[in-house]
Amino acid sequence: MFTDPATACSRDGVGETPNSAARGRRRFGDACQANAPRAVTSSTRQAAQSFLRPGPDGLIHCQILLLPGFELNELTALVDTFATVNRLLRGDRFAWRLASLDGKPVMAAGGPSIAVAETATAAEAAHQFILSAYDMASGTHAAIGPWLCRRYAMGARIAAIGGAGRLLAEAGLLGGRVCAIHWTFAAAMQEGLQEISIEDRLFAIDDRIATCAGREATLDFALKLVADSIDERFARLVADSLNHARPREAGERQLSELDFAGQRGATAIVHTVAAMRRRMNEGEDLAGIAAQSGVSQRQLQRLFRRHLGMTPTQYFLKARLQRARHLLQFSVLSVTEIAIATGFASISHFTRRYTELYGRTPTAERGRTPRRSRAATVLPAFNLAAA
Repeated sequence: MFTDPATACSRDGVGETPNSAARGRRRFGDACQANAPRAVTSSTRQAAQSFLRPGPDGLIHCQILLLPGFELNELTALVDTFATVNRLLRGDRFAWRLASLDGKPVMAAGGPSIAVAETATAAEAAHQFILSAYDMASGTHAAIGPWLCRRYAMGARIAAIGGAGRLLAEAGLLGGRVCAIHWTFAAAMQEGLQEISIEDRLFAIDDRIATCAGREATLDFALKLVADSIDERFARLVADSLNHARPREAGERQLSELDFAGQRGATAIVHTVAAMRRRMNEGEDLAGIAAQSGVSQRQLQRLFRRHLGMTPTQYFLKARLQRARHLLQFSVLSVTEIAIATGFASISHFTRRYTELYGRTPTAERGRTPRRSRAATVLPAFNLAAA
């Protein structure tokens, strides 16, 4: 079944499952629906870290298999990331070759034809990336299934981007795994393949199998691979080189959280989120927020549960913690200053809530990112010092 980890988490209360950062470049208030990945454990963390493995020569060898109708921007995201890593390191870390089923050029979505270097079976690269069309019918490339199974049995690490997730599912390689499939065909795919578990997320890495929802999420996925194989600071340098200011994390939702425009009560929720944005440093003043929204607290509770799957208090807490995470990563404010700026009365309360949501303390979060000078700090658009 297609599940939203955010909604599942909120039913049991906030903080039950670690969350991810605010979405992309959106303002935080539009990005606070609990983009919650699976619980962070040592085993899942190690699985993510081990996806890319250098060969005996120190290179990460990749074959990118192109199937007809693949998205050109997905190929660009992978190749640009690999090339930028090599350029910044002033040496080769990634080695990749493009392949097709028959060694001939492949037509991408929109018409351009891309030349390849080899057939899919010509080499046994340690890492197999697959790109395909989104509207690919079930069984279109049935012959690929046995080949993928053999590649996996021989130790290959396989990543399916966008429409290619269907190939892994039909080959039986996604059974028992959480996977990320583009929302446009996730429901249809789930109907035909009941045994797989599709979540509304950008990408998923499970040992030697990875799935990515594709399109813009492909760059976030590629940067995550760099972060896990080298380190997060270097991945941020790569992201900056690609003008990708806010890499998103695996568990963030594919769709905008405020996607209920036109439905009954939508205006009240939009006004409430705006009020939360203005009162970010005031703590949980639901009565004041409800008053600014023009509805009662009881009605607000019903609207948030119906449209967002959580209470206003849970939503506001996640918004504040996501804002705190942004400040920890992109400012030089102290942890105490950030706690005050996001409405927490004590450091202990802030630390406990943050750890529940992200699986690490605020201090540990600050240690994962490069320090920035105060002169370079960009404060939020809203006034954190407002009374």
